Amino acid sequence: MAANVMTVTSNLVKPKWDRARLQVARDRMRKVALGQPVDRVPLVFAPAGTPYPTNKWDVMALDDVAAFNQMVSRMNHILGEFPEGDYIPYFTNDELGQAIVPSLFGLPVVIEDIQKPYNTERLVQDLEKDLDKVPERIDPDKDGWGPRLRDRIRFFIDATDGQIPVAAADHQSPYGVATKLMGNEALMMAMYDTPDLVHELMRRATRAISDLAHAIQRWAGSPDLVVLNPATPVREGGFIIWDDYISVITPALHREFCLPYNLQLYREFGFGHLHTCGPYFPHYLDALLAHDGIRSIDICSYLGQTSHTREEMLELRRRTREKGIQLRGGLDANTIVGHMAKGVVTPADAEFLRDMAHGGLVWHAGGTREQGLTFLDWARRAVA
Repeated sequence: MAANVMTVTSNLVKPKWDRARLQVARDRMRKVALGQPVDRVPLVFAPAGTPYPTNKWDVMALDDVAAFNQMVSRMNHILGEFPEGDYIPYFTNDELGQAIVPSLFGLPVVIEDIQKPYNTERLVQDLEKDLDKVPERIDPDKDGWGPRLRDRIRFFIDATDGQIPVAAADHQSPYGVATKLMGNEALMMAMYDTPDLVHELMRRATRAISDLAHAIQRWAGSPDLVVLNPATPVREGGFIIWDDYISVITPALHREFCLPYNLQLYREFGFGHLHTCGPYFPHYLDALLAHDGIRSIDICSYLGQTSHTREEMLELRRRTREKGIQLRGGLDANTIVGHMAKGVVTPADAEFLRDMAHGGLVWHAGGTREQGLTFLDWARRAVA
C-alpha cells in the first residue's frame, strides 16, 4: 500500500459486503452484456436513503479521502439494504467533471461547491487562426488534471488492495470535447465554412479520449480494474460515450462530424454504449441506430428525460432489438422514463418489463425494500 494511503487508512470507511454474492451479480451482468441467457433480468436497485453528495462537489473533486468515504458509504448502503440486487460497486471519477479532457489541452478548471468542475475558457475562436493552439497529442501523465486523476485512481486501488475497480473519467464524446475547446456556435459555423479543419479538431479530441482511457487502464494496473462503461460495470460492458452536446446540430452534421469518431472509439475498445441527456434533434434515434458499433444504449436516449407512452417505449424496444442493441436504465415514472395511459403517468408493471426485457435489459430502479423485492420477482418472470 502506498505511503500516502497508509497515513490515512484508519480514517477510511471499510467496504462491507458479501463478495460471493457480488460474483453472482458480475456473472449475470457479463452474460447479459454478451447476449447469453440469464436466470433473470439484472436489477440495479438503489434503496431509499442511498447517500449522494449535495453541494460538495469541490470536496469530492479535491479530497481523495472524503470522496473515498462517500463512495464506500454509498456502496455499503446499497449492498447492505438490498443485497439481492445486482449493483456492482466501483469508484466513480465523474466528480472531476467534464473538465478533465479539456484540461489536458491546457484549459483551466473552475471548481465550485454547487456543481462539478467545469471549463469556461476556450482555446479556439477561429479554426483557421487558432487550430495550432490545440495540441495534436496530449500526455495524461503530465497535462492538466491528468496527474490529479492518476493519483486518485492509485489511491482508490491501493486503499482497497485492488478489490474495487475504478470507472473511466467523464470524457464525454469527441463532439463534447470539441465544444469545450471551441465555442459551440463557432464550431457549428465551421462545419459549413471549414469542414476539413473541424475534422482535424475532432481527430485530436478523439485521440485525447483514447489516450486518457488507455492511461487509466495503465494507472489502475490492469484493464480488469477499470470500468469503461458504468452502465454495464464489467469488462465485457464495452466503452461508453456521453454524447450530451449533440442536440444543437442536425442529423446530417451528426453523421458527418460525430458518427465517424464515435465509431472509431467503439472499434478501438471492442464495442460501445451510447448515452445522451438530450434534448434531441428530430430523428436522433435514427442517428443513434446508425452507430454499428453500439451494443447498448441508455433508455433515456430515446426522447429525453420525460415520460412517454407505453407504445413509444415498445417501439423503441422493437427498433433497438432489430439492431441487436440492449437497453440500460429505469422503467418507472420515479426514475428516468415512464409510460403514460391517457395522459396519466403510471409505474412500470411486470408485463411491461417483460416486453422491454426482450432483446437484453439491465433495469435500474429505486425505492423501499418492499418495492425492490416486488421488482425482483418481476425480473425473474421477465425471462421466464
